Amino acid sequence: MADKIKKIITVVLLTLLIWTWAFLSIQTDITRSGSIFIAPAVSPDILVSFPGKEDRVQLKLTFRGSPAKVTELAKRYRAPDSDPTKERLDFSYNPQDFNHDKAGTYKLDMRDFIRQTQKARDLTLTIEDCIPDAIEVQIEKLVEKRLTVQCVDENGALVKHENIEPAQTLVFVKPEYNGSANVVLTAAQQDRARKLPIREKPFVEVAPGKRRYAAEPVTITLPRSEPLQDRVVQPMIGLVISPHLQGKFDVELLNENDLKSSMSFKATDQAFQEYSKQRYHILIEIRDSDELQPEIPKRPVTYNFPLEFLRKGHIEPPAIVREAQIKLTPLPVPAPPAPGS
Repeated sequence: MADKIKKIITVVLLTLLIWTWAFLSIQTDITRSGSIFIAPAVSPDILVSFPGKEDRVQLKLTFRGSPAKVTELAKRYRAPDSDPTKERLDFSYNPQDFNHDKAGTYKLDMRDFIRQTQKARDLTLTIEDCIPDAIEVQIEKLVEKRLTVQCVDENGALVKHENIEPAQTLVFVKPEYNGSANVVLTAAQQDRARKLPIREKPFVEVAPGKRRYAAEPVTITLPRSEPLQDRVVQPMIGLVISPHLQGKFDVELLNENDLKSSMSFKATDQAFQEYSKQRYHILIEIRDSDELQPEIPKRPVTYNFPLEFLRKGHIEPPAIVREAQIKLTPLPVPAPPAPGS
């Protein structure tokens, strides 16, 4: 009797093992959406883009595996976003992992690419199909340049600064780029920077939506919020004459009355007071080359604004720069002294 029971148990166990093996040997497919995206840790001297310059390409993925693994993937895929075990089937691409570190166009076989990822190995499923089956990757090399830093608001308008330290910074950019590195300041940041210095990292937008930041932040101070007001001054004119021409020519300003007419500009109270104290408000340069010209072209004047207030944005020059009309008349050459005098 005992032997008979043992035989029955053995048959049942063998049957269960056969059914279990058969169940596990069944391969099932599952198709879900996924994506490939550019890894955030790409080297800063490389600019990577997919077709159409996107940072992410949508994929239709088909995996094959045991029913248990397929069921597990389906369950994790349907999990809510708040679930830490949720599976999103997103795969990151870093060109350095594939030796794509030189400028050019590379073609990625998507099944080979996904098969090599750690995520696919963790799924313990086989990638059977991917749409698209291949994508192109464009690699551009950037160069490091020292650029002047400027502040802009959220709309891209220039924000006048009192001080930026350091005034220049190193940023990776396209070889042909020679513009500035920007710091975007929100309204709240601007308010803080008018009271105390703030630190921010400058950047350059190397492609739409793609930025390269400087390695180190800069310290920014904005002028205190004293408003600029309309000002008027009756300018005094000073001549800056080349030593070579001094004593040789009489300098005449053909439009002197126009140059001395009231001048309008914007300034804070303190900046206006300091400018008003200047001996000369407008300077006109007389150059060595003027001696050789039959008629001197009109020359823009130099506004003798105090440099400290000009750098801080406490003075705004007139929108239209005045121009001087200059005429040089040779002075008589003194007669040589008489002999014996």
